Amino acid sequence: MDPSLHKAAVQGGVASLRKLVAERPGILSSKTPRGNTALHNAAELGHTYFAQEALGVNDSLLLSKNADGDTPLHLASRAGQLDVVDLLISREGALPAEHPHPLLMSNKAGDTPLHAAVKHGRSAMALKLLDAEPGRSHALNVEKLSPLHIAAREGLADVVAKIVSQPWVHERYDPSDSGTPLHQAILGGHTRKYTSHACLS
Repeated sequence: MDPSLHKAAVQGGVASLRKLVAERPGILSSKTPRGNTALHNAAELGHTYFAQEALGVNDSLLLSKNADGDTPLHLASRAGQLDVVDLLISREGALPAEHPHPLLMSNKAGDTPLHAAVKHGRSAMALKLLDAEPGRSHALNVEKLSPLHIAAREGLADVVAKIVSQPWVHERYDPSDSGTPLHQAILGGHTRKYTSHACLS
């Protein structure tokens, strides 16, 4: 990646981005050695206006993956950047119908953006992602853990309550080799929070 673009992304420099794109229209396709685009960097650091400008130039950046398979939405979700996530979710409709849905995309660990949010204790972010796509809270990653398992282990009671309140949990729950969400709550030392949620057992 051009150092000037990297600096603009890290600092959220919209004017710098516009200048760079005017000089080199394809510059936003460049990546760091870790495979991050400028949108990855801006999303992780919470630079919403930079992200909006970048997506206005190239919407396909929304689907770009780095060396770990993370999309910009993964990084923003992990970092708790609520405004950026709002933007990224809103831009999904600009993509052609045959493209994957960013909320459903998994990285190399099998984590969706929702997994990333709960792994890092981002309750508000997880609730926002659940509002946008509630059907991913049962998806298992490579470790055979769903966002429900991880939320229970991390003590995210509000996230657990929201997930188990969805009627499809009882119909589509896929048992995991790592035990039930109640097992994960016990491992995380959070059983007192969940004793009222019988469906965790």
